[in-house]
Amino acid sequence: MDQPLPDTDLVVATPERVSFDYQVAGLGTRAIAQILDLLILTGVLMGLYVAAVAVGAAGFDVVAYLIAIIGSFVIIFGYFWTCEAFWSGQTVGKKVFRLRAVGDRGEPMTFVQAGIRNVVRIVDFLPYAYGVGFVVLFINGKGKRLGDLAAGTIVVKDSSCCGSCRAAARRRLPLHRPCRDSGSRRPSTRHRRRSRTPHSHPHSRPPPRKR
Repeated sequence: MDQPLPDTDLVVATPERVSFDYQVAGLGTRAIAQILDLLILTGVLMGLYVAAVAVGAAGFDVVAYLIAIIGSFVIIFGYFWTCEAFWSGQTVGKKVFRLRAVGDRGEPMTFVQAGIRNVVRIVDFLPYAYGVGFVVLFINGKGKRLGDLAAGTIVVKDSSCCGSCRAAARRRLPLHRPCRDSGSRRPSTRHRRRSRTPHSHPHSRPPPRKR
């Protein structure tokens, strides 16, 4: 599957003079991850609807409708909101394809940001299959849909074993600290005193005494 939007790099600099290098996720990778999440949601919703039909068959039609409507809303928004808020910006689909939603400056996404991002998902999904979201992604050129623009988040590639942390360590600016190498250590005071005394050398002779 071709990616209409290529992966781009996002470099974030912090006040501690450390730069984090992120690779913004392309549209194709995000779409495949979203399809996996939708398949998981479809399976859970089917189980919910089976339970609602069973309740309706027992003669509780109103309860069955409430279970189907309210349960669908809670499952759809609760899945994305809970996963991204408590799983470091990842859902199951993002986890499989190594994607992660973070803040604009690379910081972990907060609970409020996850909520805003997924509430605006309703508008992104219009009129069908994320039509508005795809258009916004192409227009802004930053890999952001409306939910990302509203919450101040961005979806990046999550390399294994904290690759971004290793990149940050490589980009860390050198600090002026004293070298701790044993070869550059200054001799101790005791050693310097010994080196100044003539008796420190085993073959040295004591100076003759004056008579």
